[in-house]
Amino acid sequence: MKLKEKQGVLSVRLALSVLAGFTLLSGAVQAQTATSSDKTSEPTKVVITGSNIARIAGEGATPVEIVTRVQIDRSGASTVVELLSKLPSIGVQLDGNSKSSFAGGAASVGLRGLDPKYTLILLNGRRLANYGFADGAENSFVDLNTLPLAALESVEILRDGASAIYGSDAVAGVINFRTRTNYQGLEVAGRLGENIKGDGSTGNISATKGWGDIDADGYNLLLSVDALKRNSLRSSKHSALALPDYRKYGGTNKLATTSFQGWVRDYDNGEPGYAIPGCKGQVGKADTGDQVCFTNPERILTPSIQRFGVSTIVTKRLGGGDELFAELGLNRNKSSYQQGYPSFSSQFLVPTAGTTNPGVLGLPGETDTTNGFTPGDRLQIFHDITEAGRSVQTITNTTARVVGGWRGKVQGWDSEFAVNLNQSKLVDDTTNGVLKDISNDLLGKGVLGKGGYDPFNPANSLSMVQSMMHTIHHAATSRLGTAEWKMSTPELFKLQDRSVGFAWGAQASHESIDDVPDDQTLAGNIVDYGTTGSVASRTLYSVYGELAVPLLANLDAQVAARADHYSDFGNSYNPKLALAWRPTETVLVRGSATTSFKAPTLPEIGATTTAYASVADWARCGPLGYVGSQCAYSPKQYLKGNPNLKPEKAKNYSVGIVLQPVKDLVMSLDWYGIDQRDTIQALDPQYVLDHEDSIPGFAALIGRDPRNKALEATHPGLNKGRINNITTPYSNVGKTKISGFDMNLKYDLSLGAYGKLRFNEVINRTLKFDQSITPDDAPVSRLDSIYHPRWSNSFSTAYEYGTSQFSATARTAASTLNIDDPTHTQDAAVTNARIPSYTVWDLNYSTKVNPKLTVNVGINNAFDKAMVYANTANVNTYVQGLNDVVGRYVYVNARYAF
Repeated sequence: MKLKEKQGVLSVRLALSVLAGFTLLSGAVQAQTATSSDKTSEPTKVVITGSNIARIAGEGATPVEIVTRVQIDRSGASTVVELLSKLPSIGVQLDGNSKSSFAGGAASVGLRGLDPKYTLILLNGRRLANYGFADGAENSFVDLNTLPLAALESVEILRDGASAIYGSDAVAGVINFRTRTNYQGLEVAGRLGENIKGDGSTGNISATKGWGDIDADGYNLLLSVDALKRNSLRSSKHSALALPDYRKYGGTNKLATTSFQGWVRDYDNGEPGYAIPGCKGQVGKADTGDQVCFTNPERILTPSIQRFGVSTIVTKRLGGGDELFAELGLNRNKSSYQQGYPSFSSQFLVPTAGTTNPGVLGLPGETDTTNGFTPGDRLQIFHDITEAGRSVQTITNTTARVVGGWRGKVQGWDSEFAVNLNQSKLVDDTTNGVLKDISNDLLGKGVLGKGGYDPFNPANSLSMVQSMMHTIHHAATSRLGTAEWKMSTPELFKLQDRSVGFAWGAQASHESIDDVPDDQTLAGNIVDYGTTGSVASRTLYSVYGELAVPLLANLDAQVAARADHYSDFGNSYNPKLALAWRPTETVLVRGSATTSFKAPTLPEIGATTTAYASVADWARCGPLGYVGSQCAYSPKQYLKGNPNLKPEKAKNYSVGIVLQPVKDLVMSLDWYGIDQRDTIQALDPQYVLDHEDSIPGFAALIGRDPRNKALEATHPGLNKGRINNITTPYSNVGKTKISGFDMNLKYDLSLGAYGKLRFNEVINRTLKFDQSITPDDAPVSRLDSIYHPRWSNSFSTAYEYGTSQFSATARTAASTLNIDDPTHTQDAAVTNARIPSYTVWDLNYSTKVNPKLTVNVGINNAFDKAMVYANTANVNTYVQGLNDVVGRYVYVNARYAF
């Protein structure tokens, strides 16, 4: 063991000793414990997310939202991410439909407006391996698609920093998914759903079987099997998406311009380009002034999905009440995306000297020069290789999870030892990647009439086309292994005739990622295709402790602390204090203060990534006369890992009150604040471009094509070449300051013999979301922008009569400025515009047909709410995820318990 690592382990041991002594003197958690004088009447205690000490379920010092199995069934969701997307406090980063993300096929969510890497995902209280591909090439996360919704009993959402309990990642909060335990019997469930336009159909079937009662038989075996199949959504089925011409919204025309047959431009004279003869669409003028061939081939909006999972939990009771337990989970998710046609590189300039191709647009060497082409000029050809057919991307994620351990009593303490092994193995194959070297050579020969690929011929030979194609193979494996020992007691000693609870534990874990890119993408030899690769690992040792102390008869406290030693960057120490005060039986006042941290993700340490940024190059767009979304460029972005990164640190605060003035009315209001520093991020490519000439060193990060003198002569003020690439290294540069509040109001109105009305209002209001870009910059507001709206809201009302319930839920996202990021340079006309608020109504009817059969039918987006469009240069698309924008969706699901 290295000296540095030995010192780290010793410091962790020392921290544990200090922690134990400190917590024994002061301590606390909001566990309400009954007196030991009447053990038979003592309420059942459970471990709630955010604590390691069992307590009576109910409101505590930190807010925990619990979504039950009944609520899951009535949500109409068929996947975990669809369920979470309906909660105002949760933001969806990836909905599983993205074609352009480096983490295609996966689903992720975040709390408090932060990236998913700041929200810890647990299954039955234990960590899972991260998805093998990182979102944005840096954000590691757990793929929610590996969690079968049908197997879940509940979801617990802790909206508070929890690094003192769980370690890294729990900066914004924790989402813990719980499966059933000690279940007997057989239950079969099925779900069918489809968009009313006839596509996007989903079928899901699951079965759960339990053998044995742990108390009566001394054992329990629980087996769950889940399968899901979903078909794609097609643009032709949805009028709002069928024609991608967004000029009516102030955006751009996104009809295809490179298919059947594309267009060509004289690069040297700077004049507008011309459509290649044989256009199978409509010849027209693009926003750039070029004459192009507009076509509208059908687009596949979402992938087709196939998922299968099996999980089992085995528990065996030994003599004396001890138990052996094991969990096994296997999942396979397959997503297939039909993409566009392969294309030639638009950066390739075809030399034209000696062209003999007759009668084509007056090419150099021909007698007709009416279109301004002159001998020796270079041509830029924008042309899809339609003869090859569309590209198809298939992503397969196979996950395995094995947990084994023992739980029981040691000297009267509840004790547990467990080993947790997780693996996520990804394979991403994409057909019809265009080899840059071969395609450039064949295109050049074809234009010169030397027997290569002729872009003016709509039917080149298939053998020649296939010689340019390459199936891109990208594989990654992410692993996590953990061993943990923990002990707790609800009664360490008495304080003011109430019990003091204590828990402590020690943990060792190892995580690794092996992301292997395709050789051709790594060499930069695939047209318009980025790549990411990462090989990194780390080992972690942790100790933690927690006390639940009744300071007064009506005041409980939680004191917790955790020490972590990482093999790569060193140590992190995080304490937490939380208080719960009940001045009366109907009032609870609570608050917490804690520190939290986020270890650098493995891709941030060891990644080598080539991506494509979406930027507005105003230095060129101004002289060229481009405005708004016309000024959109997609240069290569080189992101570099940094092994010297430090962990990101944060301070978390919360203060809240819970009121129950009458039996059927409960109200809660919780304020939260997060002050984060040393955040890891790549330099914002738009910020670098906006300050190319004003901040020293930024110009060196930008690669541009040679200046076009002919174009500059016709556009005064133009003095820069077209942007080609931008380099953005990772570093600890950022600061983030967030504050807001969560409000929840529940009221049940009894109608006597006529049933009951239930009302529930939930709102998340962000008061501040400030972030900095460079170490010397003060944080500036990102609030009231597309990615950071001021509020989101959910209001539901339900009528319950007997064993049936009808509910209606309105989900609303706030109006925002038409800005993706307020720090980006924008057009005044675009910046001052607003995007309207967006409300979707979901309807559900559920009934218990008989004691064994429960049926739910419903409609999501019942009023077929249209989408909201953003026409900024960096977005230029619809804001909502495809879960809502496709319109009205009907479903039926049923559960039968044998």
